[in-house]
Amino acid sequence: MSHVLQDEISLTCFKKDFERYSWSSLKSDLIAGLSVAMLTVPQALAYALVAGLPVSAGLFSAIFSAMIVAFFGSSRHLIVGPSNAIAILIQGGISSILFTYYRNVTGPEREELVLQILTQLMLLVGFIQILAAFFKLGRLTHFVSHTVIVGYVSGVALALVINQLFPLLGMQVPMDLSSLYERSAYILTHLHEMHGPTALIGVVCLVALIGLRRIDRRMPAGAIMLAAVAVLAYFLGYFYHYFTANDYQFLDWSRIDALTQDIAVVGDTRGDGLIPHLDWPYFNPSIMNNLLPVAFAIALLSVMEATSASKSIAASSGQPLSTNQEIFGLGVGNFFSAFIGAMPVSGSPSRSSLNFENGGKTRLAAIFNSLSVWLILFAFGFLIRHIPVTAFAALLIVSASNIVNLKQLFLCLKATRSDASVLLLTLTSCVFLSLDIAFYMGVVMSITLYLKKAAIPQLVEFTVDEAGILHSIEHNQQQEPRKIRFIKVEGELFFGAADLFQNTLKSITEDDTTTRVIILQLKNARDIDATACLALQQLYDYLKNSGRHLIACGITHQIWDVLSDSGMVELMGKPNLFIFDERHPQLSVQKAFLRAHALIHAEAAKLAEAAALAAVPVVEPEPVPQEVLLTESVEPELKPVLAEGQSE
Repeated sequence: MSHVLQDEISLTCFKKDFERYSWSSLKSDLIAGLSVAMLTVPQALAYALVAGLPVSAGLFSAIFSAMIVAFFGSSRHLIVGPSNAIAILIQGGISSILFTYYRNVTGPEREELVLQILTQLMLLVGFIQILAAFFKLGRLTHFVSHTVIVGYVSGVALALVINQLFPLLGMQVPMDLSSLYERSAYILTHLHEMHGPTALIGVVCLVALIGLRRIDRRMPAGAIMLAAVAVLAYFLGYFYHYFTANDYQFLDWSRIDALTQDIAVVGDTRGDGLIPHLDWPYFNPSIMNNLLPVAFAIALLSVMEATSASKSIAASSGQPLSTNQEIFGLGVGNFFSAFIGAMPVSGSPSRSSLNFENGGKTRLAAIFNSLSVWLILFAFGFLIRHIPVTAFAALLIVSASNIVNLKQLFLCLKATRSDASVLLLTLTSCVFLSLDIAFYMGVVMSITLYLKKAAIPQLVEFTVDEAGILHSIEHNQQQEPRKIRFIKVEGELFFGAADLFQNTLKSITEDDTTTRVIILQLKNARDIDATACLALQQLYDYLKNSGRHLIACGITHQIWDVLSDSGMVELMGKPNLFIFDERHPQLSVQKAFLRAHALIHAEAAKLAEAAALAAVPVVEPEPVPQEVLLTESVEPELKPVLAEGQSE
């Protein structure tokens, strides 16, 4: 079983992997790293194209940024790099900035602007994640329900399919189309504009991928398809140049050249293109302000993808994890990406699972994966540069089916109305709004529904019998008159629940003139803050002004500290507050009832004295029932204490 630890951030966490490192572990890490690289190469190239970035941005992310995360992260098996959801967020964010500020810029200047915007985005993402790690905010990710992730990932899969139909069919994406609804409508109404040769190659690659996956889902179908296309494209280009150079005219090469020159290809992926150049990130405050919402979405999504992937594997490996250490590793990797023009890194469930299944032992497997990616691209870059972009579009459309987990999707739809509402809202927002806004809407609704549940404290009323035992009051008995009302408070008493807590207690006494004392048992109340103390103060003043009393029992030491610091101890008086004793769980309750009867008796005595002075006959006060206080249910050693208290 895995254990998630919330410990301090360490800069030398990688040392643990080398304390008992052996040659067998080295061999396992090498094999696992090379196996994962076969999956990493096509994904890194494809996700860079999805984001509208140079392929070097995806490659640098999968090679250099991933190695940094491997050194500073917590998991031994996590493989990071570009991801589809984040690639789509980047594409949307950068496109919005270009459309707003640089609409008329084209050509090389536009490509330079894209990299400048990317470096600013990476600065923000890395800075946000590093701050979150230092302030130990990893637990905040728990407030984003899994339903939001399921709905958002389903929306991303849909976005992936719709967006990749443009390069698959050889169509240009209009800059003014932002939502998936607009883009899908545009495709349906402009099918006549598709480029025939590009669409033909894309459809053939799509069919080939589906066929390879049906033969064996474990084989690297994407790598096989891209390799075949690369070899075919390379030799076609070679034969074209050979025959045209020697003036062979048995084929109309000019016509073939006219058909193929509009087919977009990957471009250069070797030589200097695989060696990053360190440079200071571009800084523009107005652009960074507009990028901030996208940066928050990418930072949060990156953390959630990485932690969910590492936790899933840790459940099988038994490795203890540190959420904050994982966030710190991601933050350092993303911050470094800003200086080399790389994409954001995020956890990859498919690559991480493949790493674990292929015997990866330590974080060196992730480092060997990055080195293997670099070697593959360096050795075969001359082939990869000839791959048509439409082949990558086919790969991404097929991979979209792996993103959606239909079982989880239907489970969220059927579980509760809240889950179904969050899922449908997130999915619908992905279709009609931008993806970053859709993600925020799902998160906000998820947290809102959580707070709605958490802000309802459970107030259960009890009564005490002659044996001193508490019994819950049935609904039909709640309106019966009682001078002492004992109420157990269970659940959150933070600021969101304070008003409801106060109003509920007020409603108990507003129309009830019989109740003279309210006893609150706070043993199971959690997260009392200043707002809850203010609610207690207002309740105390309300009862005091109407001549009634408030007593609290079962007070834990944490609650006592809050009440003491806020001045509530002095206001209510120490005689009306009783601390919970774990050795004697019922003692604070019994003392509270003793105090309540004493207050009622004193109040009745004052009324009798005032009536005697006015020569008005009054009813004698009820005696304190000894059987309630001193019974066989009370520990023998406590009877003298209670008896002494009652005699006082």
